[in-house]
Amino acid sequence: MGYTNYWHQYRDFTDSEWDEITLFYDEHILTDHSSYPRIKNRTTNNDEIVFDGDDGGSCETFVLNKRVPEPRWKDDNVTFNCCKTNGLPYDKVVWKMLKFIKFVVLDPSKADFIIKNDNGMNIVSITDVVNLWEGK
Repeated sequence: MGYTNYWHQYRDFTDSEWDEITLFYDEHILTDHSSYPRIKNRTTNNDEIVFDGDDGGSCETFVLNKRVPEPRWKDDNVTFNCCKTNGLPYDKVVWKMLKFIKFVVLDPSKADFIIKNDNGMNIVSITDVVNLWEGK
């Protein structure tokens, strides 16, 4: 199957949150190749961030939307997102983006942006991180 990162986005990002996310993406992810693997930027508008792996290959495209999309059919789970990376080098970028949003941009005590991966990390709120750290 392959290694995958998952996130649930339960609300739209505010303009200021989105500005912080896109600034981090533009100034760190796209330019700091000593810390992050090179990626192929596929972003085409101001309401999403889209990229693929470059050096070291790619599996699925990472897509982050500013707004939660409208459901396309009954019971469409529009809050669920995932990006299968198969553990390729760009996985580091995907997970870094998700952690930055969860812990820096948003209030980490809230469950409005949940991140998890196939390594067993399932972070709903900062309490989950504390419990993991303390072995609870």
